[in-house]
Amino acid sequence: MQRIVLSSSVIVLVFLFFGFSKFFATASATNSSLESTSRVDTFPPKEPKTIENISVTFENHIKTMYQKLKLKKAELEYTPFRTAYIGYLNLEAKDKLKKEILTILDFTKSSLFERMWIIDIKNRKLIRRELVAHGKNSGHDMVTSFSNKLHSNQSSMGFYVTDAPYIGSNGISLLINGMDKGYNDQARNRSVVMHGADYVNPKTMNRNGRLGRSFGCPAVEKAKAKEIINYVKNGSCLFIYFKDTNYLASSKWINLDKATTFFAENIQHNAVNVPSTASVTTENTKG
Repeated sequence: MQRIVLSSSVIVLVFLFFGFSKFFATASATNSSLESTSRVDTFPPKEPKTIENISVTFENHIKTMYQKLKLKKAELEYTPFRTAYIGYLNLEAKDKLKKEILTILDFTKSSLFERMWIIDIKNRKLIRRELVAHGKNSGHDMVTSFSNKLHSNQSSMGFYVTDAPYIGSNGISLLINGMDKGYNDQARNRSVVMHGADYVNPKTMNRNGRLGRSFGCPAVEKAKAKEIINYVKNGSCLFIYFKDTNYLASSKWINLDKATTFFAENIQHNAVNVPSTASVTTENTKG
């Protein structure tokens, strides 16, 4: 009888031992799982790329460009540059450009001011700054009006894409294609081109208190015309800026959302192949 009681006690102890072992193993595994989950939860989730984030990045990119190009020192204000750069990207998005050159003419400035800036976007470099004339019916020293009409002898605001150079009545000249319907798309029909002119020089400024004026063409110093045209010819962006509320609100090229999207999709931007030279033809222009 004593042996049977002893055996029963041993069996009970064995069951208790294995029962407690299993309990502690399960508890340990549960604690490990909780600790693991806790460790994972301590890492914050990655912030998704929202439209707001991209917009901020894009605006910072434009500001950085402006600073690196030292355009404030070169007296080009931020707003004309920002507007021009947005249009430049939208033209590039539509494969309208062949060169990463942006030329800005700020016609809110006096004709006594070097109000044309030629910028190398690819190499982040201001190439040069020059005098430029406006149309004789657009104002005296300051531009006050624009036109897209034939025989108006006025300047036309907006975005252009440069074409081929040629030899005309004003010497070497450059065809430009107006890209803003209703604002400058009659440029070719009006014979509005970039060319050199004798009336664009410091002597004329000192004598008359302003530059000479053209028939609507963005005319530059004659001695510098060839060099300037060689920089901007064959598919670069040229922008004539003015504080015109209707134009700034309606131009399809000044679309911030589309420019932001293009920027976001082309952060690692490939260089654009630039054609070396263009054939020179003969054509007459009004000037």
